[in-house]
Amino acid sequence: MTDDTGNVGDALKNAVSSPDGAKTFADSAKHMLGEAQSGRWAVDEETGTHLRRAISHAADQLSRLEYRVQRLQQAPKLGNDSYAVTVAEHMRKAMDSDDQSLVPVFRMLTAGLSDLTRALDTAMQNYAAADETATHHLAKFKDG
Repeated sequence: MTDDTGNVGDALKNAVSSPDGAKTFADSAKHMLGEAQSGRWAVDEETGTHLRRAISHAADQLSRLEYRVQRLQQAPKLGNDSYAVTVAEHMRKAMDSDDQSLVPVFRMLTAGLSDLTRALDTAMQNYAAADETATHHLAKFKDG
């Protein structure tokens, strides 16, 4: 098992650099979750707690923006004439039309933070289990 805490910090730092950075972050978080779930990633409780605190802080900041992001998914009320309706729909699509738009990027970041939290929880459990196994194994030498 390895300690990929440097990768976690790098992923968080690069996540907001661009839409591609957000996708890379979300993909990396999903990968780290898979690594932890398969037992190939472990992290000690102290390090994991510090990382979780940072991730929790980032998630809290994003959650404060949720209402605003939801509003971006609606066309602004610019009027009823055909030009106003066209402009309003264009503005809505600019925020939520493809993976490069603000709303999907926001969703990728929040999903990545959630996956990363789950990965850390699992990695801390892996570390504790490995530590317990090692302690049990070493106890045989002490008693012998």
